[in-house]
This record gives sequence, C-alpha cells and structure tokens, in this order.
Amino acid sequence: MRLKHWVFMLGLGFSLPAMAECSFRLADGKLLRCGMVGIEVLDRLGQPLLKEQLTLGVSTNSVERGQSVEVWSYKTKADMGGEFLLSIEFTDGKVSNISRKQQDRL
Repeated sequence: MRLKHWVFMLGLGFSLPAMAECSFRLADGKLLRCGMVGIEVLDRLGQPLLKEQLTLGVSTNSVERGQSVEVWSYKTKADMGGEFLLSIEFTDGKVSNISRKQQDRL
C-alpha cells in the first residue's frame, strides 16, 4: 500500500510544475489551464480583445498543410494583483499555451 502511495506522490511531483507553467489564476480565483476548450475560456474571460489565426510549419517544397493555431488576446487582472496581457493559444480546439506579461511593473 505504501509503495502505491509513493508512486502516486512521485507522479504528482512531475506533473504539478508542468501544470503551473500552463495556467493562470484570475482575480476572481478561477483558473485558466492547458487542455481547456474555448467555451470554458469564454465563460471565465468573455470575448477576447483580438483573435488571430496562425499557420505554423508550412513547407515551401511541396503542398503540405501546416499546424493551425488560434491565439486569443486579453487584458485582465490576476489573483496576485496587477494587470496582465494574456495570449492564449489553441491547438486542435484546446488551450495549448498561456503567455502573460504584467503591465506597469516597476
């Protein structure tokens, strides 16, 4: 029984830092995280200020389709205070990356 407990705890040790890198806690306490679908992001943040559609990795040698990424941009507040610019990337309809930049940081 103890072995299962330690294996579980070791698994958490490796997955929690990765989750922290792809998450953002809003001022109201709600969490944005990788793997969410667009409707969940809309529920937490509303309509984005800007939506962009990017195509990555297009080859010039032949007709190949690149990977499509949609980026939603927001200006919002975090639970730790301060305003942030958020760029939320969607790949295959799910959040794949969250980039943040704090505004007016001294």
